[in-house]
Amino acid sequence: MTELIKVRPDLPGRDAPGIRIEERSLTPIESAEDQTRADFYALLARLFYAAPDDKLLQAIVIAPEPTSERDDSPLVESWRALAAAASAVTEEALVEEYQQLFIGVGRPDVMLFGSYYLSGFMNEKPLAQLRDDLAALGLARKEHASESEDHLAALCDVLRFLISGDSETRPASVAQQQAFFSKHMQPWVLQFCQAVMQSEKANFYKRAAAFARAFFVVEIEAFDIE
Repeated sequence: MTELIKVRPDLPGRDAPGIRIEERSLTPIESAEDQTRADFYALLARLFYAAPDDKLLQAIVIAPEPTSERDDSPLVESWRALAAAASAVTEEALVEEYQQLFIGVGRPDVMLFGSYYLSGFMNEKPLAQLRDDLAALGLARKEHASESEDHLAALCDVLRFLISGDSETRPASVAQQQAFFSKHMQPWVLQFCQAVMQSEKANFYKRAAAFARAFFVVEIEAFDIE
């Protein structure tokens, strides 16, 4: 999981300052579909926070495929491609790929921050609005984190938390999940995925971005139905 977002300790009942969301025992998720959604958000948070290690790559390889009404759905096909890529790449190669793609020297080849796509600049008004909404949810950036809250990994971690809840917080309603996703992710995440898929510096991450895109499209369609 990421090191970006924490449950705020200054809210009622928060007795463990600085604790990471994922270190709290989670409220059981009644819906298998929501459990899968939470797992996918957790995976995307980890993949785009840092290069995956060998343990995560192996977990992707052996994980069951997503269920879908169609065997050739974009979500299923992109998962198969991601699993195939995970079986053929090394941790060392991915550290180098992540560095070249998302960090680089000077300006990264692909930006991971929502404010860039929403306003053209970093740390602009969209980030301030996001911080207000996170505070309303009882969440905040960890003190040591150098990345801002609009990092894709942080936003995916927030969605995972909204779906899962924790020992003191019930899962958010679908309407709350939709409101956060629609405001802070939907306007730019598909553009981000496309940028990764078109980058000459991406190899494994082309597959990761294709899976992310397929999953986000499913989320958008499901929220529209709701």
